[in-house]
Amino acid sequence: MNPFDPRSAPSHKDEVRRLEAVRRYDILDTPPDGAFDRITALAAKLFSVPIAIISLVDHDRIWFKSHHGLGVEQIDRDPGLCASAVLQDGPWILADASCDVRALTNPLVAGEFGLRFYAGVPLRTSDGYNLGTLCVIDQEPREVTDAEVAQLSDLAAMVMDQMELRRAARQTVAEMSSLLAQRDEQASRLHRTERRLNAVLDNASVAVFLMDGRQHCSYMNAAAERMTGYKSAETLGRPLHDVIHHTRPDGSHFPLCECAIDRAFPEKKNTRGEEVFIHKDGHFYPVAFNASPVQDETSKTVGTIIEVRDISAEKAAEDALRSSLDRLASETHTLEVLNRTGAQVAAELDLGKLVQLVVDAGVELTGAQFGAFFYNVEREDGERLMLYTLSGADISDFAGFGMPRPTAVFAPTFRAKGVIRSDDITRDARYGRNHPHSGMPEGHLPVRSYLAVPVTSRSGEAIGGLFFGHPDPGVFNERSENVMVGLAAQAAVAMDNARLFQAAQRANDNLELRVQQRTAELEQAHEALRQAQKMEAIGQLTGGIAHDFNNLLTGITGSLELMQRRLQQGRVLEADRFAAAAMASANRAGSLTHRLLAFARRQPLDPKPVNANRLVASVEDLLRRTIGESVEMEMVTAGGLWMTLCDPHQLESAVLNLVINARDAMPTGGRLTIETCNAHLDNAYAAKQRDINPGQYVCICVTDTGVGMSAEVLEKAFEPFFTTKPLGQGTGLGLSMIYGFARQSDGHAKIYSEIGKGTTVKIYLPRYYGDALDCEDTADGFSAEHRAEHGETVLVIEDEAAVRHLVVEVLHDLGYRTLEAIDGPSGLKILQSTKPIDLLITDIGLPGLNGRQVADAARLVRPGLKILFMTGYAENATIANGVLEPGMQMITKPFAVDALATRARDMIGGK
Repeated sequence: MNPFDPRSAPSHKDEVRRLEAVRRYDILDTPPDGAFDRITALAAKLFSVPIAIISLVDHDRIWFKSHHGLGVEQIDRDPGLCASAVLQDGPWILADASCDVRALTNPLVAGEFGLRFYAGVPLRTSDGYNLGTLCVIDQEPREVTDAEVAQLSDLAAMVMDQMELRRAARQTVAEMSSLLAQRDEQASRLHRTERRLNAVLDNASVAVFLMDGRQHCSYMNAAAERMTGYKSAETLGRPLHDVIHHTRPDGSHFPLCECAIDRAFPEKKNTRGEEVFIHKDGHFYPVAFNASPVQDETSKTVGTIIEVRDISAEKAAEDALRSSLDRLASETHTLEVLNRTGAQVAAELDLGKLVQLVVDAGVELTGAQFGAFFYNVEREDGERLMLYTLSGADISDFAGFGMPRPTAVFAPTFRAKGVIRSDDITRDARYGRNHPHSGMPEGHLPVRSYLAVPVTSRSGEAIGGLFFGHPDPGVFNERSENVMVGLAAQAAVAMDNARLFQAAQRANDNLELRVQQRTAELEQAHEALRQAQKMEAIGQLTGGIAHDFNNLLTGITGSLELMQRRLQQGRVLEADRFAAAAMASANRAGSLTHRLLAFARRQPLDPKPVNANRLVASVEDLLRRTIGESVEMEMVTAGGLWMTLCDPHQLESAVLNLVINARDAMPTGGRLTIETCNAHLDNAYAAKQRDINPGQYVCICVTDTGVGMSAEVLEKAFEPFFTTKPLGQGTGLGLSMIYGFARQSDGHAKIYSEIGKGTTVKIYLPRYYGDALDCEDTADGFSAEHRAEHGETVLVIEDEAAVRHLVVEVLHDLGYRTLEAIDGPSGLKILQSTKPIDLLITDIGLPGLNGRQVADAARLVRPGLKILFMTGYAENATIANGVLEPGMQMITKPFAVDALATRARDMIGGK
């Protein structure tokens, strides 16, 4: 029969009769009952499921008489699976409802509840009607055995016994109450009722006792006789408590006032629970009871009916289940430790750590109090074991006893002859037969239980032994031995592997050293190539810069010469004009020098807020001199351009490289356009690119009208060392460095090109949302803020005399005390003296010790010393830039004296 096939549904007439049978038992909507609850709890335990239910299937609902693990008392008949189960002739099992065609569409299976396992047995009446089911439910699939199905069927029979009993008891109590009231005129009816009651109760599997108004036993059925060992005649007229419930299992008296069964009569309420009864033969057995007061038609309590069930089998099953679960937990823990340790030792190449893992695991698995691993060591005077690793004890516990010798107890282990396990080693025949101690020496760790397992390599060599001990006897068993044999095998393989690895590592040390040296040489070569590319760009600038520098030198020397003449002529007032002209030319020369060094320097990115319009405008003169007269250059800068965060020198270098590439792409002349604009890269554009985030960017675009690039060339344009220029005219690093700079700055670079029409390269740099930093010094001269507050002392270390005298003179003018040194060693000598020093100003490029070395040595004797580095060559900046510690700053030559004064005051003042 398919329960989900409409053709297999029962006829209307059969369903009506079934529902009438449900009504006859009068159990729908009755209060919870302990007897039924214990059955569902037992079913849940036996099947290890969270839910067990006793259900009755009504015409439009499924009502639960007992619902273990479920917080509802009823559900709609459709889609309940119990409604399908009552259609069966026997047990109905869904091992995995999600894969069972009988239940695939059921909402309890396909819906949020996620039912997977269902096993239900119909609750069938003696006349063949299924009232409901006893079922167990889980949200995980599982298989059931025939024995489990049989157990569930037995429990379902117990449910029906309970229902039959209650039905019969209700009928009997009502009839007996009526008979007692009308005993004289209804004697024959009472006789028939008693016979029917006896027939029902004597065939019931539950023991039933009936107490009268004095709480004396007036009836007990056959099941009660079998359970107690007493015949009914032996208990009639006696308090039941005095017969089978008067003593506790410990032998102490059990007073009637403490008996929960007896409280049902005086308190006029149902009581249920578990107690321990005494059999006639004297043994104790556990029972579950349900005591209900019996009332007549006037609601007077006239007796008590007590249902009792021997739960010895259930308790034994619970104990067996608990024992099984304990064993399962122990085995699971053992497997977990073995698996964890196996994985750890397999991956561990340090022998010390490996052996410690094994010994610790052995102590945990065997229950030993302490464990050890001894290496097998051969000496001229015989074999012995050498202690290597301990667990649960300290090395000092063995310090005064020496190492074990090849005695009858130890020899089998380190000669790999087998396992030694003793419940009490002090009683072992091999123990105590060797001098000088004849057993464990005085002060030795107490050992009674003893387990020793050899660790043998793949080649059969006895590597050593695992030893475990406990001060109590009988701790280790056969299981402990088997587990440790397996663990020793794992340890042996891992130790072989570790020793092989160490040997291979020693053999490869020289090879690794050679590989490292070669790798360093290759890195140096690559760095040289990258620097060569920068030098190539600098070469392009040489002509224009040399021309500008000669003009500036002419302005400086001419102005100084005129100043000298005017001073000789006494025309002092006219000297200021020529001094200003010389300063202007010197500042322009310094700017050119800085720009040239910025292109050439080697150092990490130093991102700062940058205005791209201002930056490209500042290099316009250099770019025009670089491209020559045959190329027309136009700069188109956007109004309202956003700030970006990048290394300004690297951006200048990138623009220069793009301009040089554009010039080379127009050998006969053309048009070069440099543009800036704000750009927004949306999600669609970002999805088509690699490693680019959508958002707002500043775009610097360089476009030429040159020869353009083919698709093949365009695809490789950003690859390092790829170039289309003739040999010796390009390194192929320019575009790759531009791409790398853009990516390092969290930006993007893109090339658009067409043969015969030209090329456009766009550099996208992310928008900067912070405030722009104004790094320009605007002070025109010294102010009160620049001057020393308390005559602080400044040490100046500079090997260039002119620069050193200049700095010292400026500091004197500002009111500072000064100390001078011409090189690193002499400066360090002053720093190591007791002279007070508030600030150290040192050049980085010093003879002997460089400025950073001097600063590090100074910090050892003067922690917290403020240090200002001076540098005139950009490469030296790498000594300090990026690794400046707190209290260290750097100023780049040439610098304005007021900039130096500001730095000195700020650093000494702690700003």
